[in-house]
Amino acid sequence: MENEDIMAYIFSRDSHDGELSSLPQINDENSDDDAECNDKNTSEPGTPTAEFEKTLYNTRALNKTDSTYRLESFQKHYMMIFNQENIVGFNPRLGTEKDVSALCKTFSEYNFEINVHKDLTKSQIMEELKILSERDFTDYGCIVIAVLTHGTYGGLLRAKNMQYSEGEIINHFKTHDKPTLLTKPKFLIVQACRGTRPIRGMPVARVGKISKDIDKDEEPYTLPIESDMLILHSSYSGNPSHRDELHGSWLIQALCAEITKSSPAQDLESIITDVKRKVAIDMSHKVYNKQTYEIDINKQMPVMTSTLIRKLYLRKYNDEQSSLAVHCDRGLNCQNEVFDGEVPGTSLFPQLGPCFCFLNHYTYLKQCLRYVVAENSEDRVAKSYLDISETLEDSDDFNATKEKLATLISEHLSSYADSLDFYKYLYLYKRRL
Repeated sequence: MENEDIMAYIFSRDSHDGELSSLPQINDENSDDDAECNDKNTSEPGTPTAEFEKTLYNTRALNKTDSTYRLESFQKHYMMIFNQENIVGFNPRLGTEKDVSALCKTFSEYNFEINVHKDLTKSQIMEELKILSERDFTDYGCIVIAVLTHGTYGGLLRAKNMQYSEGEIINHFKTHDKPTLLTKPKFLIVQACRGTRPIRGMPVARVGKISKDIDKDEEPYTLPIESDMLILHSSYSGNPSHRDELHGSWLIQALCAEITKSSPAQDLESIITDVKRKVAIDMSHKVYNKQTYEIDINKQMPVMTSTLIRKLYLRKYNDEQSSLAVHCDRGLNCQNEVFDGEVPGTSLFPQLGPCFCFLNHYTYLKQCLRYVVAENSEDRVAKSYLDISETLEDSDDFNATKEKLATLISEHLSSYADSLDFYKYLYLYKRRL
């Protein structure tokens, strides 16, 4: 075995979701799936039909002023996975079952009903989408579709037997004729190649020169999407996507890990930003170049397209901590944000960003503390906390200290649970981490 063949074998475990092993054998006379699809109602989504059995109304649409999608108010959500492991003309997509397992494990934690379809033909996929789009989603908070397959330029994806466009998926979820989907977030995950042009890594800390043989990018690929849609592609337009045949694809594994780590404290778009950074920086695929006799390092850049108009937090039904956080438009993680121009080294208390929703609570707790001190003059701890609170000026410089003090006051007041008559009416502060 030649040296270059040995090197190529060493780095062969990582696969692209778009490598053709042989030409698909599809003849017109045997294309039963196409015939079956054409015999059914093939009108575009949204085309009026002659009869309507009933008219559905979304009785749980969100209010105009809602700043989040309020998933905590819904008992269930829905997820459909199209897993294409075996495709005509391609090698099996080894490792894709790991992605299915990761998705099921992650989203089931948030009350998603999950329906997995494996190796469907195009007509079967279209039929499942049609059935799904006609469902009554009034009592569902969020709909997720994950497509794990091969793909190529222009948003084309592979069913078992032939190609179809991802736009055909999106068309089933336009809301002008589907009222129960109004104000519901629709999340589409596409793990597939979008071309064959590799992304080579560039060292950040060194001066680099752009090679002259870089392909010109195509016109940006636009999709006919409406509001409340979030689309996550595993790679940039024209580039391949990577899938480890033992552990699953880079995108799906990173996405599930970050959701498990950061939900419900962060909204989904913020989590996806972390996913993109992780894939772009931490993951790479080494390929032996037979022309240069060197190792090329290929990278991958996930892409998010969003028309969400509210924050999307993955929350469990009646999640009390998440529900309280709705009062803060910046979400649960707001206390970890900092101002531009933060002074390094001031680590006595964490500096706060623009969310000051705890300040009213702090003022309320001071009033409670005054009453406790008046009734229990021997309580030196309460007296000390009150004295400290009286010295804090009405300035942003003391906001971090006030939040810490609100936590300490609440902890101390909890010691009066058995002796304070109005304790059960107290609204104590618990700092959200």
